[in-house]
Amino acid sequence: MFFKTLNIIHVFLVLGLAALGAASFFFGVGFVNQFSMSGDVYIYIIPTLALLGYFTSNYIFRKQLSTIDRKESLQSKQAKYQSAVILKYAFIEGPALFAFMQFMNQGYTLYFTIGACLTIYLASLKPSKSKVVEELQLNNKEQEELK
Repeated sequence: MFFKTLNIIHVFLVLGLAALGAASFFFGVGFVNQFSMSGDVYIYIIPTLALLGYFTSNYIFRKQLSTIDRKESLQSKQAKYQSAVILKYAFIEGPALFAFMQFMNQGYTLYFTIGACLTIYLASLKPSKSKVVEELQLNNKEQEELK
C-alpha cells in the first residue's frame, strides 16, 4: 500500500503539470518571438524560483531522511519517508506551476522551458522499492517486510 500511495501521488503530480503545460501551450498567448527584458521582473523570479526549488527540495529531503532513526519501526520510517518525498515533490512542482502560468500569460519560451524541465525532473523522481531501501538503509528483515 505504501508504494501504491507514493506512485499515485507521483503520477498525479506529473500528469497535472503535464496537463497544465499542454494547456499553456495550446491555450496561452503562444510563443513570443520578440523577447524584451525591460519591465519583466519574472525573467529573474522564475529561474531563481526553479533553482531554489531544486536545491531546497534536495536539502530538505536529505535533512528529513537524516532524522529517521534506524531503530524505528518500518511503518514509522515509511511515514516519515512519505512526508519527505511529498515535500520534495512540492518544492519542484511549485516553481513549475508558476513558470507554466507565466508562460500562459506572457508567452516567453524560457518560462515554458523551465516548467518543462522541472516536470521532466519530477517525472524522473519516480519512487521505487530499490530507492526506498537505499535511502532508508533498511536491514534484511525490513526489506523482506517491505516486499
